[in-house]
Amino acid sequence: MKMMVSRNNIDMRMSYCRKIFATYLRMDRIESETIDLLQGRIPKSVFARHYYRPDLNNNRIIKSINDLSKTIISG
Repeated sequence: MKMMVSRNNIDMRMSYCRKIFATYLRMDRIESETIDLLQGRIPKSVFARHYYRPDLNNNRIIKSINDLSKTIISG
């Protein structure tokens, strides 16, 4: 993604995109542990690190991501 952005001379920061993604999902009542896993971060708590296995095919998560995508494309 970074190379595609730089090749097309688009000025953007991926950290800002990740922040928008996380905020949108959090406002849609997705658990913070699930958001961390979707963004590739390892949780700090022992429970979340070793035992928490969320269902990432959850319809609520998929619907939230699709809604965000539609909002970005239409806006």
